[in-house]
Amino acid sequence: MVSRLSSLECVRAKLHFWFVPLLLLAAVSCKKSESPKPAPQQPVAPKAPDIAPSPTEPHVPMGQPVAFWQHGKTERVIDGATAAREYLVFDLGEAWTPYLFADATKVDGTPVASGYKSTYLTLARGEFPHDLHGERAREDKYLELYGILPTLSVVRARMLLTSQHPCTDEIDFTPLENYAGLETYSNNVVARKSASDFAAQKARVATLLEQQNVATVEELDLTPLNKRDQDTVAKYRAILPVRIATEAVQKRLKCEGYLTGRGKVITGVLDWATHEGLAEFEKRNRVFSWGFIGKDSLVPLRMLPMEADREGLLRVLTERAVHSAGVIEDGSTTTLASGQPRTWRDVAGKEHPIPNLVAQLRETIIDAFGLHTPESTLAFLQGLGELSADSHRYVAIKYPALPEYYNARMELTLDYDRGDVWYDFPFDAKGQEIAQPVNYRPNVTIAVMYAGQKIPLARFGTTIGGWRTESVNGVAMWKYKESPPGPRAWEEIVAAPVWLPPDSTPPEDLMVKNPEREKPTDPELLVNYHETGPSYASAYGLVAAYHREFFKRADGTVLIGRDEGIRTHGSVDYMSIMRRHSHGCHRLHNHIALRMMSFVLAHRPHEHLGQETLGYKKFLNVNGKSYLMDIRQGGYVFKLQTPLYVNVEEGRIRGQAKHAIDFAIPKWNVDANAYVMPDGSTVQVRGDKLITLTPPVAAAAGASATSARAPGRDPETTLHTAVLPAEARR
Repeated sequence: MVSRLSSLECVRAKLHFWFVPLLLLAAVSCKKSESPKPAPQQPVAPKAPDIAPSPTEPHVPMGQPVAFWQHGKTERVIDGATAAREYLVFDLGEAWTPYLFADATKVDGTPVASGYKSTYLTLARGEFPHDLHGERAREDKYLELYGILPTLSVVRARMLLTSQHPCTDEIDFTPLENYAGLETYSNNVVARKSASDFAAQKARVATLLEQQNVATVEELDLTPLNKRDQDTVAKYRAILPVRIATEAVQKRLKCEGYLTGRGKVITGVLDWATHEGLAEFEKRNRVFSWGFIGKDSLVPLRMLPMEADREGLLRVLTERAVHSAGVIEDGSTTTLASGQPRTWRDVAGKEHPIPNLVAQLRETIIDAFGLHTPESTLAFLQGLGELSADSHRYVAIKYPALPEYYNARMELTLDYDRGDVWYDFPFDAKGQEIAQPVNYRPNVTIAVMYAGQKIPLARFGTTIGGWRTESVNGVAMWKYKESPPGPRAWEEIVAAPVWLPPDSTPPEDLMVKNPEREKPTDPELLVNYHETGPSYASAYGLVAAYHREFFKRADGTVLIGRDEGIRTHGSVDYMSIMRRHSHGCHRLHNHIALRMMSFVLAHRPHEHLGQETLGYKKFLNVNGKSYLMDIRQGGYVFKLQTPLYVNVEEGRIRGQAKHAIDFAIPKWNVDANAYVMPDGSTVQVRGDKLITLTPPVAAAAGASATSARAPGRDPETTLHTAVLPAEARR
């Protein structure tokens, strides 16, 4: 069952209908009368950076006093509403949200409330409401990793608790400082076997030490030992640093309570309890990992617990300041491949290094509030006094010196490098997976056009499409999900967006087990509205920008065209951004997506269209039962007054196929020992062609349901635990 489209989607559907013929007509007319190219303009000296506040800065009431902080104390009080650019005013209060979730007004003055604001604030306070948002958040617990910044009262409570741990002084960090490997989790059977083998090796080495009357394994003389003992000593030496480091991790996690309630721990190995505790530790410290002991998790593991909490506060304060300041330079583009500093030219031709404004803000915050040590940081938090849930607490710090290219309206662009691209089918004639190494991952660079140059401001890791599972006539098949190269445009940015699943989405992928099922009569499955959103865990994360085709008319106006279903958006599946493919969309970590979209809105004129109303209903048939998916509200829409142009580059095409394969390919059928199509025929992939080996033997399954609007392409593999299923890792 499909209900009516929203008014906005009707416009989109009509536009798609007449765009292609109009585009062809316009292309012909352009060839007939090409305008002469204008003479290049000489650069004009720009005005100083606009001192008017950007939309993302807090609106402080006129006359409200704001404390200016410097060197760990309040230096003076200023009027926050009239502060010049030498001051950065931002909010320490519990009522802070990113601009994308703040209430606003339309051009005509009509107020438009954010539908996700209350949810964001509730989750930021560490509360778990009695709804689907609370159910998911209770499982994830620490939400900074997913784009929800904790409030200062939450950070303060955590730091106070950490300061009371009696075992902190007993932690020996030396094994962690010396360890530089990677210890992964498989299962407890493997963990027990590893622990047993090590115990046997340790016992044999102890005997050898006693026989030779030496104290350490390094002093052992291997010459008189037989081959078996020599191998035992070699294995013991190789595994000893891992075992010592793992035991140190376990002591650290036990001290801070991460192992509480997880059962017996197998000492010295990464068992299930340690793996789960480490995954929770990683979430609290915003470490992107799978509960493994490696270079990323070792950074906070090597810190004293109070120092790790200090870093947590600095992340929160810096992110709030970055949003208010409307800056994005984070050091990711400051050096060339040669290692030399990357520079930009002002209008006078003088070279300047590209700044790291995020790092500058961090250092300014440390100096302003006196956050140089864990002790002074806790004192600052305690000095804030009561922080009520519905209040703002505006403060001012010194504003970093903005480069000349900053002004009220910056000509921003985004360039997507698709990296290594494999179009070849990733399985051989026997159903075995073929290695397709990606040495160069996709990335997106946001830049500003200024004085005849493109200045790269920041670069972020992202994703492109690849081979993903799709339902074809009720059968799960492989289909290549393309991230089309070429120029596109953003016309809309949507906060707390909603993903409407296309017909090709397997219905079972849209269901979740009922966590409150008690009786056999209770439904076993529920519709997974986290997947659709709005939710930090939705397919589109916390914010999305919609890629559209476009055409520039001769008079300079822009005609926005077809929606291919490609988005740039946040993602709860944070490890996919490091290692895997999407269904065609360009994923970002949720906090990076929020930062980038806020930066765009801070420097591009836009309108608040507000909450999108939807009328989407679809029946999902799973295991002989029908479930209704009913979505009535979309995201909060910001419309850019002029489109933002983006370009998706071709990347480096690997393998034999040079273009995306546009047909679906069946999964390997173990029973038939072949690739079996829905009609019963067997096929083989040869290059970019599908060869039929045997004729059809059965009719295709029934038709799939229809959806209410042109859907996006990017359902997520939702991350509920630190370890992803094997298929999700591909």
